[in-house]
Formats: sequence, C-alpha cells, structure tokens
Amino acid sequence: MYLKQALLLVLLSVSLFAQDPSADPKKVVATVAGKDITVADVQKMMSMFSPQDMQQFQQNPQFILSQYFLFVHLAEEGEKLKLYDKTPYKEQFDGMKMQFLRNARLNEENNTFPVSSEMVDAYYKEHSAQYQQAKIKAIYIPFAGQVAPTGTDKAALEAAAKQALQAGQSKRTEAEARTLAADIVKQLRGGADFVKMVQQYSEDPTSKAAGGDFPPIKAASDYPADLKNAVAALKPGEVSEPIRQPTAFWIVRLEEKGPQPLEELRENIILAIRNEHMNQWMKDMNASYQAVIKDQSYFKAPAAPASPGTFGVLPNGAPPATAPPLR
Repeated sequence: MYLKQALLLVLLSVSLFAQDPSADPKKVVATVAGKDITVADVQKMMSMFSPQDMQQFQQNPQFILSQYFLFVHLAEEGEKLKLYDKTPYKEQFDGMKMQFLRNARLNEENNTFPVSSEMVDAYYKEHSAQYQQAKIKAIYIPFAGQVAPTGTDKAALEAAAKQALQAGQSKRTEAEARTLAADIVKQLRGGADFVKMVQQYSEDPTSKAAGGDFPPIKAASDYPADLKNAVAALKPGEVSEPIRQPTAFWIVRLEEKGPQPLEELRENIILAIRNEHMNQWMKDMNASYQAVIKDQSYFKAPAAPASPGTFGVLPNGAPPATAPPLR
C-alpha cells in the first residue's frame, strides 16, 4: 500500500476538500469496472484533489471517476508485480521518494517552527516603517487619454479597464483637467469643504459615495508610486498639488498617518518570521554540506548531464529555502 500512496501523493496535486458530512458513507453513487463506488470512496478520492482536479470533477464526474479508479488499479497491479524492486522503476521510485521526503522535511521545519507573541511584537516594532499607512480623501478629475495597464495581473487589468472607461466618458482635455484641478486645490487650501468639493467635482463613483474616502494607502498597496510618494510627503490636513495619472488628476488630502494594527498583520508577520528562519536554516545546512573535492582528475572526465529538477535545485545552483507546500 505504501507504493500506491506514495505514487498518488507525488503524481497528484492534493489538498483537503470538505464534503457534506451528512451524506451516508455507504451509499452507492457509481460503479467502475463492476465495483460499487460509495460516498466514502468518492470522499477519499476528493481528499487528494487539487482545486483544478475538483473543477474537472465537477464538470465531468464520469471521466474523472473512470480515470481515478483506473489509476488506482494500475498502481495496485504495479505493487503486486513488485515493480518498485525492478530496474529502472526502482531507481525512479527511490528518486520520487527522496524528493517527497525532502519536501516534507522542509515543510515540517517551516510549519512547526514556533513563533511566540513576543517574537511577533518584536518583529512588528523592528519593521514599523514598512507597516505605516495613510488615510486620505481624494478628488478624481479625469481627462480623455490612453490607458496602459501597469501589469498583467487581474487587478492591474481591471484598474486599466476602469480608467479607460472613465477616460472614454470624459470630454475634457488634459489641459482643461489640469486647470480645473489647480483651481480646486486653490479653493481647498483657501478653506473650502473637501467633502462638498468631492460631491461637486470628483468622478470616481466609489470614493465619491464615501465622501472621498479611500482604502488606507500602504507601502505594499498597488497604487502608482507617484501617488504614494505624494501622499507620503503630506502632513495631516495638507492638500496635495494635482497628481497626474495617465487619464486623470488626483487631488489628495491626508487625514492621518500611522501604523497598521498589529492584529491585521499577525499572520503575515508569522509567515515572515518563519521565512527568515528557513533562509537561515537553509544557509546553515548548505554550509554544512559543502563538498570537498579530493580527486580533481576524476571530475574532469565527461559525465552525462543531470536531469533538470531531479532534486529541486534552482538554476543558480542553490537549493530553495522552502519547498512548495505538501498538499
């Protein structure tokens, strides 16, 4: 059984999937090769499925059931024939087992490394500068222009699409928008009510509905760098100069600055501490396992190229600090 379980773990991306606990485990829901397949059998199968596997299963359960139980059958046949003791399968199996156990050891070191509340507090204080956030109010003055996505991820593309829509609806030229934005800044600095100016001039529906409020701007936020830099230069209550973006000008007033609450960051800090531990742990392990060549002439002989990825070594020759999570 070990062979079958190891092969399934290595060849399948697995993750836990919660199934309806009220279903009768003994209920027969399908048959494969004349064998009854119960709810319990399906639940066991799905416990080893990745999200992609689950999606395929939901789209075509007949095909996935057929393939899965064929997979199990072939693995059991291989175990009966003791193929794990036969060349070249033995060597392949030993290699998969070694890689599996290496990944498991790395994950165990990472996941069980104890992180105390004192460690979290100390890390939070030491890195307080990177956890600063700014709360702002803003006025958005769009103008007709071209929008280029700042990235290829979903958020960047959605932001570009939103900007393009707003820019396409605007009839202002950039010069007209700049003049209007400068006048708004002048009025605000002269004492005009910011919220009233938001309602009168801002054309960003989301922030306008909130009186100009934006989600807090943080160092890791996806806002453009020039917008973040302008906000960082402000003191509470100050109004920025018009901040040009590809299709709009932003006018920002800083409401307050301060650190993010620790409780919002606790999980991220724990991950960061464990990552630092793993980096140091792997550095120490690498230092302990530096090969010392005793016979230079032996290694001058031509050798067959190693199969890439056999031991998970990175292109630069350094093993990864952490392995992909075992699922």
